[in-house]
Amino acid sequence: MRWKYHAAWLLASIGLADSCTSAYRPVTYADSTGSGITVNENHVFKLSSDGTTPSVIILDYGKDVEGHPTFNVTRRSGNTSVFEMSYSETRTMLDSHMSDGPLSLAAAMDTYRVNRYDIANQSSYTNRLVQGGLRYQKLNLSSAGELELSGVGIKPSLSHTSLATAPGSFNCSDPVLNNIWNTGARTIQLNELPAQSVPNFWVITDQGAFVDSLAPQPFAADYATMLTSYDLEFSVKPISNGFGFTVLSDTLGEGIYIFVNVANSSISAHAGSSELGTAPLAFAPLPPSVELSKWHTVRSMVNSTQVSIQIDGSSVLRFSQTSVFFGSFGLGASWGHSALFTNVSLASSGKQMYSSSLTNKSALQDFLLGTNPLPVSVDGSRRDRIAYAGDLDIAASSAFASTGGLEFINGSITLLGSFQMPPGFFVPNVKIQQAPRASGPQANITGLIGYSFSLVGAMAHYYEQTGDTEFLDRWTPSAIRMLDWAHSQTLSNGLFNISNPTMGGDWNYYDPSLSGVVSKFNLIYAYSLKQWLPLMADAGRNTTLYAQRLQHLQDAINEHLWSNDLQAYYLSDTYKDSLSQEANALAILSDTTSSHGASTILSTLARELYVPSGALPFSNASAAHGWARKISPYASGYHLKAAFHANDSNTARHLLHTVWGPMSDPNRANYTGCMWETLDIDGTPGLGDSTSLCHAWSSGPTADLSRYVLGIQPVSPGFGEWKVQPQTLGLDWAKGEYPVPQGKIKAHWRFDGSDLLHMDVTAPEGTNGTVHLPSSLRKALSKYKASGHDFEQDGSFVMKGGRFTFEQVE
Repeated sequence: MRWKYHAAWLLASIGLADSCTSAYRPVTYADSTGSGITVNENHVFKLSSDGTTPSVIILDYGKDVEGHPTFNVTRRSGNTSVFEMSYSETRTMLDSHMSDGPLSLAAAMDTYRVNRYDIANQSSYTNRLVQGGLRYQKLNLSSAGELELSGVGIKPSLSHTSLATAPGSFNCSDPVLNNIWNTGARTIQLNELPAQSVPNFWVITDQGAFVDSLAPQPFAADYATMLTSYDLEFSVKPISNGFGFTVLSDTLGEGIYIFVNVANSSISAHAGSSELGTAPLAFAPLPPSVELSKWHTVRSMVNSTQVSIQIDGSSVLRFSQTSVFFGSFGLGASWGHSALFTNVSLASSGKQMYSSSLTNKSALQDFLLGTNPLPVSVDGSRRDRIAYAGDLDIAASSAFASTGGLEFINGSITLLGSFQMPPGFFVPNVKIQQAPRASGPQANITGLIGYSFSLVGAMAHYYEQTGDTEFLDRWTPSAIRMLDWAHSQTLSNGLFNISNPTMGGDWNYYDPSLSGVVSKFNLIYAYSLKQWLPLMADAGRNTTLYAQRLQHLQDAINEHLWSNDLQAYYLSDTYKDSLSQEANALAILSDTTSSHGASTILSTLARELYVPSGALPFSNASAAHGWARKISPYASGYHLKAAFHANDSNTARHLLHTVWGPMSDPNRANYTGCMWETLDIDGTPGLGDSTSLCHAWSSGPTADLSRYVLGIQPVSPGFGEWKVQPQTLGLDWAKGEYPVPQGKIKAHWRFDGSDLLHMDVTAPEGTNGTVHLPSSLRKALSKYKASGHDFEQDGSFVMKGGRFTFEQVE
């Protein structure tokens, strides 16, 4: 029975995956004969096991790839029923039991990073579900037989066009910076998911939903995550080994997991999303009547801490727990388990809340298990493959500079923006398997309040890049609602205040949550106001009130949050002995620092935060209050932008070479060709095995190198008017292209062997621009030759579309 179900669903996606023109192929492999062996174009991998010692081959793709694993069986003999393929971003985790999985937070990729195949004949195999970011793949035959495989690879589910042909480009005299730009661009590319690229998570049949080795995903009705007492019932036919389900689940699938192992006649309860890695909260044997390949009726009665389970009318498990107290339910199957589910019903307080036979694909939407209707930019290729508002603020600018991925940024803004709540703030993250909402959730509280400001910032970046007035008209009311809510939360002293600690979390979920008056939240509010003032004017809104609010807010920040002892803005009114990297960077970016000076703040950050592997996001004093000593490329991204904003080349060079340089070095351990989510203080992956090593929020330098080192920036939305104003960072030369709505702006500057400056700028017809000479020339300017400009103004050159050249002469 397992083969009948498993193989059918495994091969069902061949048509979808074949729509991609080619597969990623491994670059090298290692086996018992050696390592680093080059993979030839038509390579055949041979595995032979005696049933005691597995035959193992390790494939290395050289950098992260993603998609549908595929291979052809060209020959088999003996017992080939136990063949596994494992996937990992790091070589170390490839040897773990579950590799670098499971990944249960969303249904946008396969839950497990180990796939098992019962190879019965020579055939072609392509997995139905996507494996997210991976560099390494293990082939493992452990049954007594022989296999020969050809065409082993990964069929991409998204664009795999070479970055050499991407709309944006950057090259300079420093190979480290070139690696950084390309690594950030690759990160963006692997997190841009085209519409309808995510396969359906479950397979819907006329008997119900077939689920094979997939973590439960929660029923997604708005009310479901707040349920404390309910009665869940469903019918299930376990096909292989058993099945599972969750109760009291949050939106990311964490709750109480009920593991029903029919094969060994046991049932257990676990805190989390699977039975792995946790001791059971409760355990009991199953009655002999619970068998594989038979239909059973399961009922779970939940009353917050009290959970009881019946199968076919008999009580099989009853327990108390204090791990979670409210939440939804989900249906699934642990690794190697599979089952059919049907006739699910949910009742609460005697009222029927939900029912479905699960025989129609419309049921997929009830659990957010279908495909993604919009093109979207997600947070990570392996984890979490969810749209996050905070990540989007960084990812948007880097996408515009490299892949030109307007549709992905717009898709994520459209989706996230539809989750605006009545007060004005937004939900911080949204699963991508849903259409934009017609109206926002009817709730009055959110988490990660900084992400609501970040979403408003991403909207500003999009309009700045495109000049799309329809977009502006659509989102101006939403941005104003958010900013008006923030104003309503200001105290009599003018500072923005978080009264509910639930809203005070941030990207650093492992650190204490902040509430009250927090410098980061005040300064990101100021930054949002600064970004939106010109946009409001473009939208025909009166900006006088908002300009006054910005001035009053900045005055209050400088009066109350500045620490003369720290020579920076302190962390919060509760932690005045510590400072935040991101908050102080936002102070510079929002031009709040006029009375103290950007140079003072950047000097303080260098003194308080620098470590050999980069810069800490919080000063050392915060460790005594429970803050982790990690390095955040996300927070450092704002630090880098602030350095460029202040024209501080030393800070920019230090951050680029210490934070992002090692991640971008192909010779360093754990290289994936992508930027990492978080680093430990020693520069290794910062969240252990779960660290995402392809995370879009860490791609900030890709935008900054194009905008500040090439110097290409908009003056008016949509680049109708632009400027080229390079910061040289001590480089000999830099050149590249920046995509704009009218085409591309190309910039090339260099210092020749005599330290004389040469510049060459080309812009689309119909645009106007100003070319500024770099702020620090190697030789004083006395004579020059220039062409292609209309006139010179204050040492700069004003031009229309076309080509401008400049040559400094002695």
